[in-house]
Amino acid sequence: MSALKERNKMCHSNLIFIVLFICTDYVTGDISTSLALSKLNSGATFFAGPYLDGSGVSNVTTQIGTHAYLPCKVKQLGNKSVSWVRVRDDHILTVDRMTFIADERFQSFYVESSGVWTLQIKYVQARDAGIYECQVSTEPKISARVHLHVVVPRTELIGDSDRYVKAGSAVILRCVVRGALEPPSYIIWYHGTQQIFTESRRGWKTQLDRGAPDLDGDIHSTIGSLIIESTRKKDSGNYSCSPSNSPPITVSLHVINGESSASAVTSSARSLFDDSISMFKQRNLQILLRHRTFVMLLVLVIYAQLSCHVNYRL
Repeated sequence: MSALKERNKMCHSNLIFIVLFICTDYVTGDISTSLALSKLNSGATFFAGPYLDGSGVSNVTTQIGTHAYLPCKVKQLGNKSVSWVRVRDDHILTVDRMTFIADERFQSFYVESSGVWTLQIKYVQARDAGIYECQVSTEPKISARVHLHVVVPRTELIGDSDRYVKAGSAVILRCVVRGALEPPSYIIWYHGTQQIFTESRRGWKTQLDRGAPDLDGDIHSTIGSLIIESTRKKDSGNYSCSPSNSPPITVSLHVINGESSASAVTSSARSLFDDSISMFKQRNLQILLRHRTFVMLLVLVIYAQLSCHVNYRL
């Protein structure tokens, strides 16, 4: 009799457990459903798998010789892979952190805290410009594109490419770097193939003016100057201005004696005059840019004084 009671008690316990389990599952499911419905009603978007944060084509601009970083933000990646493809030739560059191109400048890395896969291109070249695609291995595939723009600075001479000066006179050779995102860290001058070290040459010095405004309105220009206080005949030859971030450019210096031809002297005078005019414009433009408000006020004062003077005479 006691065994029968014990069996009935166990059956009742199992039944209560099953009822509680069903009720708990029902309540939990009902709450989850209610939460989901409330989110749907609020206009929230649900993604069952990986998705890209952002759409369209993003743009990245970098300067030749520097490093470029192309971002791709993927959420809920799970066990899927992220690949980078160069669109112009459909070359697969990387899959996850593995590189599939012989060019070691390309590398992909992942920052888990932000969910960003970044394609790094070291020492960017002009030919690296173009569109790159970040692809996620879903079915169907999802992807985002990044357009890489490569800025190539240019080096120009200030003055003629042939300079004529009399022996014993001073000369200033100048070059300007334009169109750079960042100014050059240095400009090296060469005489022929030999680098010029001004410390070992008396009366020689170099100068670097970063961020100087020029006549084209390019505030990122950098002017490099080689100054020779007293030229000698042996100083004749080709001088190369070689910036750290743009191609070199060459100017020919001709040191002439007093009996040299009139045409050479005329050319020398013209070069010096053009150089002086160019520097005058550079300096005055810089003054105007810095003191534009003061100049406008000065013009207004002069105009007012002239008006008063004319009215007084009338």
